[in-house]
Amino acid sequence: MTNDGEFKRQLELPATGVPRTYRARTFGDISQDQLEDLIEGIEIEGVVYGKIDANMERRTGRNQWIEMTLTEGKNREVRRVLEHLGLQVSRLIRTSYGPFRLLDLPKGMAFEVAPRDLDNFRRTLPGNAA
Repeated sequence: MTNDGEFKRQLELPATGVPRTYRARTFGDISQDQLEDLIEGIEIEGVVYGKIDANMERRTGRNQWIEMTLTEGKNREVRRVLEHLGLQVSRLIRTSYGPFRLLDLPKGMAFEVAPRDLDNFRRTLPGNAA
């Protein structure tokens, strides 16, 4: 959360390339090899999605948790890619956004990022002075 609208918009633009990591609980059959193919990107119904680093975390029968890191953040990208691979997504959790990790933060809670950490992160974004 931020009260800086310009900064928020910069973060959400696919061109900014901020890595976002998600954990998805899915149902269906998939192999780690199929997930690794996503590193090359994928085209679905004319929409090209850039590289996605995807790894199987754990599997129980036909249910699995998959961790995915992407940099574009297009609308519903994680769900669309996984559904294209024949999986049903039953839970989706964003675990990190750039260098900021959710960790064990309780539901509904927030924490303040130290100004120094925020300034350091801003300098890594395209178009900002290093």
